[in-house]
Amino acid sequence: MNFRAGGGQGRNRQNAGLGAGGNCVCTSCNTVATHQRGIPCYEMTCPNCGAKMSRDGLVESKTQNPIISEDKCIGCGKCVNVCPYNAIEMVNGKAIINQSLCTGCRKCIAICPVGAIG
Repeated sequence: MNFRAGGGQGRNRQNAGLGAGGNCVCTSCNTVATHQRGIPCYEMTCPNCGAKMSRDGLVESKTQNPIISEDKCIGCGKCVNVCPYNAIEMVNGKAIINQSLCTGCRKCIAICPVGAIG
């Protein structure tokens, strides 16, 4: 028998989750970015909030849909404008999240000037 050096190790690396495909996910705000071959996700920073990224599937998701404190909300509408899923609307001068439309992207949390969303 002829054996090559290395014993065939390294084959099927994509099946082990080490290939070029996949996504990196922010450990803070759950922003998803396409994985860049040759750059470990943990060396990347989130384009949204600047936190460290992690390989998709390796971190327990923190996605719990945010809620708005009616007492703190000043009705500025910034969260309505930033929500990519149209899950936030203004009702009687206060922001309200439609939980059935909310995906937990948490962009509204970062934009709120008074910290009414958490």
